[in-house]
Amino acid sequence: MKFGYIGIALGSIALLLALVSFWAGPISPQPTLETLVAEKAASIRSAALDALSGKEVVSETYKTQWTIDKVIDVIIPLLGGLAVILAVVSFTQKEPSRITGGAAALGLSAIAFQFIAMYVMAILFVFLVISVIGTLGSG
Repeated sequence: MKFGYIGIALGSIALLLALVSFWAGPISPQPTLETLVAEKAASIRSAALDALSGKEVVSETYKTQWTIDKVIDVIIPLLGGLAVILAVVSFTQKEPSRITGGAAALGLSAIAFQFIAMYVMAILFVFLVISVIGTLGSG
């Protein structure tokens, strides 16, 4: 029964970390939403104008900055994945199905919560940038 219990513990930690990260985060300093939207809108508008006028669009590479928030965002699916793997091992070792199911459910819940929250926020951000660009174009 040890694989299932370890999976439950890791899945629980992952789910709690995802919840705390969602409601208490971000922990590291972040630019304000206004600054971020203004920079993105100006960048998109200038790139579009350059492309329409026939100028070569400068492609810039982006290097990821590792912050405590980024580390937490990597740890959550890692722990969730380990919980699911331990649930499978628990199942193959014929441990009780409640323990196996609990480990799998907690691991998948942590991964799904982080995934859904991240993509919903990204979609909302895109809508916000589009509305700001639309406002700039008509003004």
